[in-house]
Amino acid sequence: MLAYMHWVLVNPKYQGMHVGSGLVEHVKERYADYMFLEVMPEESKNAPFYERHGFTLMEDGRAMQIVRPS
Repeated sequence: MLAYMHWVLVNPKYQGMHVGSGLVEHVKERYADYMFLEVMPEESKNAPFYERHGFTLMEDGRAMQIVRPS
């Protein structure tokens, strides 16, 4: 099974206080039995944050989607 974290957003006022790390670790614990846990950082500068939490860059990974009209 696959779990996907869309975004991990922390108010700038609370950044550096391990709030984001706590959220990521909670998700990792909750979905520990899943085969895949994926995240697509909004910006490449955020990749080191996820790498510190055990994520690795997917080889030739690209985000794609289909948006169907409502």
